[in-house]
Amino acid sequence: MSIELAPANKRGLHLESPLIAGSGAAGYGDAWPPGLQPSDFGAVVTAPVSMRPRKGAGQPRLAELPAGFLLATGDHNPGFRGVVSRQSSTWWRLGVPVLLSLIGGEPGDRAWMAGRLEEEDWGVAGVELPLSEDVNPGEASAAISAVRHATTLPILVRLPATRAAYLAATCVVAGADALVVGTPPPVVYPAEDGVLLEGALAGPVALPFTLRALQRVAALDLGVPLVAVGGIHDLDDVGLCLRLGAAAVQIRSLVWTDPSAAARLAAGVRGLLPEAEDASR
Repeated sequence: MSIELAPANKRGLHLESPLIAGSGAAGYGDAWPPGLQPSDFGAVVTAPVSMRPRKGAGQPRLAELPAGFLLATGDHNPGFRGVVSRQSSTWWRLGVPVLLSLIGGEPGDRAWMAGRLEEEDWGVAGVELPLSEDVNPGEASAAISAVRHATTLPILVRLPATRAAYLAATCVVAGADALVVGTPPPVVYPAEDGVLLEGALAGPVALPFTLRALQRVAALDLGVPLVAVGGIHDLDDVGLCLRLGAAAVQIRSLVWTDPSAAARLAAGVRGLLPEAEDASR
């Protein structure tokens, strides 16, 4: 059973599975752990891409905490031109939709990158726009509207979990085709050497934030598909998110920490969709 994540967009965004490899789970679609392959997923979200190259954060970058971890990478990447020129051939071969995660630096950066995607077909099926924890509705609207005017590609906006319900309607009005709910909140925790790191929560500890945000955004009934992300690690988690209103789910930390569990999840998740639809009737 296929899922449509951009029903109002003329291009559409069809998925054959509700399971999506989340941002950077497989790098730019070129870094699959043993036992996993693109066909296990309905779509793939790339690691974040900025207009200009970013060196990212120094070491350490990882802090382990109870039931999860935080990863402070600084979104290192080779920049837009470097990524699309090197990875376009990979995206064409994957056989599943590729969503390019676009992050901003200066105002207009994401619109510029979206415009380049409109000018030339790089094998990208849509874009994901992560919003920062401190973004206000006006800033969110301006950023999304600029991208919407620059491309006809489907736009998925990833909301900060703690402010998802506050920002959701603004994002839909500005042109979001679907909402990704949502980025876990940033926290501070010491790495092994005692250095305090700041980054978003990852791992099972993030799931309660996702569920609360998903429930609240679904209650708004905004008329766009919802994608759950954050702390999803097993079939029960997926089924719960689907029953709460998600059309699809993203996983990331599970791919990194336990690829075999991710493969088992991919094998079992397709059967959950009809069950979730029946439960919603």
